[in-house]
Amino acid sequence: MKKLLHAEIPLLTTNGKTIVPIEITYDDSEVIANPQSEITLLYNGMEYKGYGADYLWTDTLGDLQMKLPKDVKLACCMTCRHGNMCPCGNKENELFCTKDITITSKGDMLDLFDQTNPFEERAVASFNFCEDFV
Repeated sequence: MKKLLHAEIPLLTTNGKTIVPIEITYDDSEVIANPQSEITLLYNGMEYKGYGADYLWTDTLGDLQMKLPKDVKLACCMTCRHGNMCPCGNKENELFCTKDITITSKGDMLDLFDQTNPFEERAVASFNFCEDFV
């Protein structure tokens, strides 16, 4: 079963930050054992596609980044230093922002989940973006 998600993603270019639409087509990971995904991005009149086999889209974004011009970088929570996945199990399009604390290991993330409820305070979508992007 295929799912479709329309979103926007910021790009860092030599001309500054620009926001472009993306379309993500992906298999339902609850139904299909080996889900596939595809991200389509339109930039400067050209269509770029990234492909992957990870329901969290990490490899799909990596493949897309490799196909973009060298001076164009994806700048969303998934590609940000502060965007972290859940150490106990992930779900698609969910990350946790740790811009106010230092995370150096999976243990640091486990401690965060043990001490707080990050789902309410820190949950962000994979393609979100903010001025604290690093």
